[in-house]
Amino acid sequence: MSPFHTAILAILALAGCTSLVHSTAARLATMDPLTADPAALELVVVLPPGLAVTPGSAKLELSADRGAEHKSGSFQLAERPAAAGVAVPEGGSARGFAIAEADVPKMRALQAEIAAWKREGAAKGSLGMGLGGCAVDGGPAADARGSVLIRVQEGGPFLPLIADGKLSDLLGAQVLAAIKPCKGAE
Repeated sequence: MSPFHTAILAILALAGCTSLVHSTAARLATMDPLTADPAALELVVVLPPGLAVTPGSAKLELSADRGAEHKSGSFQLAERPAAAGVAVPEGGSARGFAIAEADVPKMRALQAEIAAWKREGAAKGSLGMGLGGCAVDGGPAADARGSVLIRVQEGGPFLPLIADGKLSDLLGAQVLAAIKPCKGAE
C-alpha cells in the first residue's frame, strides 16, 4: 500500500461499523489521490425521510503532511441529480455530488504541487468528503438509515461505501438529535 493513503471522512468515522462496505473501503485505500481525476469523483448520498443536505455544505478535502509541513485544499462539491437506479426509501431522497467545475483545475494544481512535494520526501495524505445535514418535517426517525455510494472513475460503477447504515450508529445519537431544521423548513 502506498505511503500516501486515502481516507474518506466517513470511513474514518465508521471504521468498525458493520454498514461500511469493506471491499469498497479497501479499494479506496489503494487509490492515489494525486492521480485521481477530480472530474470523475462522484458521490450519491441516500437520505431517509426527515433529513436533507445543507445547501453549499458538501466539500472535498485534499491534504498532505510531511514532517511539520502541511498542504491542503478544500473544494466545493456541486449537487447534481442522483444516478438512475439508486434505491431510495419511501419518503427519502438521493443526492448526487461531484466536484464543482470551477474547482477541478484548482484541485489538479494542488495534486501536482503535492506530487512534486512528495518526490522531495515521504508524505502522508488524505482525500475526504464532508457535508452538513439539516432536518425537515420534524427530522429523521430515531431508527433512520442512510447509504453512500462513490464512483472514482468516469463511467465506472457506483460502489457502495455505506450500505443502509443506522444514522444513530453512524453519527451518534447525540449528533442525530442535535440536527437543526433546514432554513425555510421551520
